[in-house]
Amino acid sequence: MSARVSVVSLSLLLISIVSSFAAAPAIPVSDLGATVLCYHIVESPQDPRMEVSREVFRQHMRYLAMTGYNVIPLRDLYEYAAGKRASLPPNAVVITIDDGWRSTYTEVFPEMKRRGFPFTVFIYPKIIGQTAYAMTWKQIKEMSDAGVDIQSHTYSHAFLSRRRHPETSEQEYASWLERELTESKRILQKETGRAINFLAYPYGDYDRRVREAVAKSGYEAALTCEYGRVKKGSDPMRMRRVAIEKSMDFTTFRHLLGAGSLRIEGMTPEPGRVLDDPNATMLTVTAKIPNFKNVDPRSVGMTLMSVTGSVPYAYDPQTGSITMTVKEALKGTFQRALVWATDMKSGKRIEASWTFRLPELQLPLKPALGDPRMMVPASMTHPVTQAAGTQK
Repeated sequence: MSARVSVVSLSLLLISIVSSFAAAPAIPVSDLGATVLCYHIVESPQDPRMEVSREVFRQHMRYLAMTGYNVIPLRDLYEYAAGKRASLPPNAVVITIDDGWRSTYTEVFPEMKRRGFPFTVFIYPKIIGQTAYAMTWKQIKEMSDAGVDIQSHTYSHAFLSRRRHPETSEQEYASWLERELTESKRILQKETGRAINFLAYPYGDYDRRVREAVAKSGYEAALTCEYGRVKKGSDPMRMRRVAIEKSMDFTTFRHLLGAGSLRIEGMTPEPGRVLDDPNATMLTVTAKIPNFKNVDPRSVGMTLMSVTGSVPYAYDPQTGSITMTVKEALKGTFQRALVWATDMKSGKRIEASWTFRLPELQLPLKPALGDPRMMVPASMTHPVTQAAGTQK
């Protein structure tokens, strides 16, 4: 009888714990707003500062897709900043591409379609069709028809502030500034068949007079190159962005998105370890959050950056342990594991990462002429894969 009572009591206790966990109120999230990312060129043409490689761009998008970020349209962020939208999803990000380079169509567009990410392209019409590295109007119309947000980067991508044009008279400058703003708007609306409501300041150059001219020309908002997040109440004519540059490593990219530091321990595979079997098709990745009571248990996640798609993971909110089993062969030499969560007190995202690696595969020596190995059928040899480069 007493044993039966003990079992019933234990069951009621477990139900009570589970119910209280499920009914826990959502953590208060402060006005974190969103980060606007600004890219220019992906892969080509080469540029000493504003170009990123195809693999880096894909790594960034893979990271956003796999680690709990929400990519939202620029209009949603504008409406939030202007007080027309009550809230944004957590970890909100807006992606913008400047200028009108061909890589926007050949590299960015396919990747964003594949992931279902909205994005905005700021175009200055003067570049279109004028170089082999620029897009054509046909490509721009195709993207616009597919739902890509096309907006203005002025007509010729010139510096806009008055101090940049000391040689012109007041009347000449005012007329020129108006043409830069209105002509771009007119051409883009004609070529896309859609309203043009946003502008990105070329080089991030603007002043009070430029802001007033932008508003007078019918733009609802304008974006700068000033670092920071856009929050509720932000000036729509001074929306901040994070410019992505060629020299930026992956750790800096994550930091600029606003991720704070998460303490973890007990990682396996251990940081820096070289795995024994490069062809293993199953790997268990684990970590523990020692201060797990300070994080929202519903926000905890884990991924391995080299894995295609999402991999299920298990988190124990009673111990702070998180485990993921990868059931596919890993790609690349260096592997980066990521754990993320939301801080209960601040509502901010925090994360940690560590790396381990596979042994580099060695290509076999080229057999000498007449070597018996030359006679072995190809179906009987082991495939050799070129190891990928290091990921930062």
